[in-house]
Amino acid sequence: MSHWNKRFQTDHYVYGKEPNVFLTEFQKKIEISGDVLAIAEGEGRNAVYLAEQGMNVTTWDLRGIGT
Repeated sequence: MSHWNKRFQTDHYVYGKEPNVFLTEFQKKIEISGDVLAIAEGEGRNAVYLAEQGMNVTTWDLRGIGT
């Protein structure tokens, strides 16, 4: 099993449910809107935040690479 699969094999949120502080501050400063691509999204906390701000969010996360 890969490092990331082991790390996320739990019942609780590894990084919590709140979005990344940098993302929230950045979004406030430049007022992002429209379509956004969230890469390496993991559990989705940042994508949820961006969707709640009215954005059309596409997420991408690649897991299971390596051994």
